[in-house]
Amino acid sequence: MNAAVEIVETVPLLLDGLVITMAICALATLFAVIVSVLVLMARRSGLRWLSWTAIGYVSFMRGLPIVILIFLLYFGLPALLGLGRISAFWIGVLALGMNGAAFLSEVLRGAIARLPSGQTEAAWALGLGRVKTWRLVLVPQLLPIALPALAGEVGFLIKASPVLSLITVVDLTRRSQQVTMQTFDPLIPLLAAALLYFLLIGSISLFARWLEQRLAKLIAGR
Repeated sequence: MNAAVEIVETVPLLLDGLVITMAICALATLFAVIVSVLVLMARRSGLRWLSWTAIGYVSFMRGLPIVILIFLLYFGLPALLGLGRISAFWIGVLALGMNGAAFLSEVLRGAIARLPSGQTEAAWALGLGRVKTWRLVLVPQLLPIALPALAGEVGFLIKASPVLSLITVVDLTRRSQQVTMQTFDPLIPLLAAALLYFLLIGSISLFARWLEQRLAKLIAGR
């Protein structure tokens, strides 16, 4: 009975942390998608310096532990620029987004290799510029192909987000720690948090699968 009461009392606090986790991961995913497309465009721009800059960014971000990146942005960036303390929430969005963009750009690079060759040249022959070619021709085809990997990347960002509790972000993990300190029972809050993480990632996977099927039907019906 006591366990049931503890669970009921724990849920509102954990849901509050879950909302923060979802907000950070949603914004980080949006940032990662935009930056990954820009990185892919840079790598395929034909400008050597721009291409090598993009390659360097991807290599650096993929090799840098996410916790080090978070600490560099949260503690090092204000000291470097002479700023005050920056919001931990937005540092979390920036760190997860920068890291996710590097991995997602590789996913998109693999996806673009699956597109029929000659589409870029055909778009240019029709008078479309480089930006319009990407926006109207390539990106709409890339995202459906990369959707399963994108869902996996979102799941990775969610699983990486507990690290943000180290810089005082009151996310789901931080809330479970607070509940543990209040109740002196680490098992129930952690199990409840684990269940919420599982449900969140599972829901994203199911939604991505449903969206993939819908897009496949739309493409087939053209």
